[in-house]
Amino acid sequence: MSTVPLIVESMKQAAYIFSVALFFTLSMTSASALDVRQPKTVIELYTSQGCSSCPPADKLMGEIVQKPDVLGLSFAVTYWDYIGWKDTFANSENDARQTRYRDQFGARYVYTPQMVVAGADHFVGSNAHELEQNLLAFKGHAEQIKLTWRIDGNRLFINLPDHLNGATIWQVDIDHKQEVQIGRGENTGKSITYHNIARRTQPLENWDGQHKTIELDLAALMNEGRDGCAILIQERGFGPIIAALEIDL
Repeated sequence: MSTVPLIVESMKQAAYIFSVALFFTLSMTSASALDVRQPKTVIELYTSQGCSSCPPADKLMGEIVQKPDVLGLSFAVTYWDYIGWKDTFANSENDARQTRYRDQFGARYVYTPQMVVAGADHFVGSNAHELEQNLLAFKGHAEQIKLTWRIDGNRLFINLPDHLNGATIWQVDIDHKQEVQIGRGENTGKSITYHNIARRTQPLENWDGQHKTIELDLAALMNEGRDGCAILIQERGFGPIIAALEIDL
């Protein structure tokens, strides 16, 4: 009796077992590589590669992102591009977001570097003392709604409990860290590192405050080259931030 069929069948079984084991290993690796957390505080920095006053604030953002309970986001604006260097991360979405904050705060103008804390207050972004004061004053604002979530393959499901007031749900796609060599303008010759760079900011929906689940396609984010994103839940569109998530891919 030939043993060849038995050998072939054994090889098929071994290949099947290996493929199943590999699938579960890759799935577990993918899931374990994700880091999802709800921060206590959200800090936004409005900055520009063409602004000579911004590098100290950009450096300060590098310290902010090391704090596990703080979500720091860098929004590059376009309005200094005309003075000699076009910001490589800037877009009109960021300009519009900062302008809406100007209106919300009743300020006369926009400026860089500007830090906005909790969607509720602002100060000069290079002022470390103001930063520490605001971190203390607004600690916990992004936990007013306790979010829960689960990961299913490359999809993240976020559960929002009932809340008295509705809010806008924002998705901010980010690059965690990039270094830029500035070739012209006020920062000519400088090499500046930027952290948690907002590459796209979009409203997912206007939430009515009823319990619901939202879904994020993480594979799409990774295909676009992003290595993280943030969810901001913000009253009145550009009012106080009442909850947030930070997702590292």
